[in-house]
Amino acid sequence: MATASFRWLLQLHKDVPKAARFYSEGLDFTVSVCTLRWAELQSGPLKLGLMQSHK
Repeated sequence: MATASFRWLLQLHKDVPKAARFYSEGLDFTVSVCTLRWAELQSGPLKLGLMQSHK
């Protein structure tokens, strides 16, 4: 039986660098890219995209 799995997860954040720091230092994600508007992190097969939200 085939199972579904997440490869990418996208989250919106007001402060992208702060969120990236939380995931890297607190949850041991590896940061690939981090700017004020966008960050890409990875933990095993899961890739996490953090995008800036103005709301």
